[in-house]
Amino acid sequence: MATKTERAAPALTLETMVSRLEAQIAFHREREAFHGAQETVHREQRAVHAAELEALTTNLETLKTAAATAVKLVSRPGAALPPPESVTDFDVGRKPSLRLMVLRVVESRPAGEVFGTAAITAEVNRRYQNRLRRPMKEKVISITLRRMLDTGALRLVREGRPHHEALYARVAE
Repeated sequence: MATKTERAAPALTLETMVSRLEAQIAFHREREAFHGAQETVHREQRAVHAAELEALTTNLETLKTAAATAVKLVSRPGAALPPPESVTDFDVGRKPSLRLMVLRVVESRPAGEVFGTAAITAEVNRRYQNRLRRPMKEKVISITLRRMLDTGALRLVREGRPHHEALYARVAE
């Protein structure tokens, strides 16, 4: 009577064993070559990333040093700071008047400096933003500037045309 192991193991011929061993050798040879190529690619990528990491680290340290130096310089006592703008320079009273707001902005400009409606509108909206219900429109500021022109407070530098705003300058006092 035959044992279980004798019945379960098929009889392999020499040719079958050789072909299976050659297939295993070919498989492992291919995997070794594949992983060798991957190792080369990974080594190259590692070198690229290491160089980039070194450059970034150096730049970060330089930036931190410069920032710390700038903070020290700015926080020194006696550093010259520009004088703060006086609140009374922009004061237009309890109820803001458009004419006064535009007049204060125009007066803050040097005599002879050329400006347009867009620049005055932007400055009025910036200076008096918390006093205005909504931002002023250029059309309204333009009307105020034309009225100032009529009174002689401004002189016309260039007449307005379609797609080109009129340019004004403050008259020297």
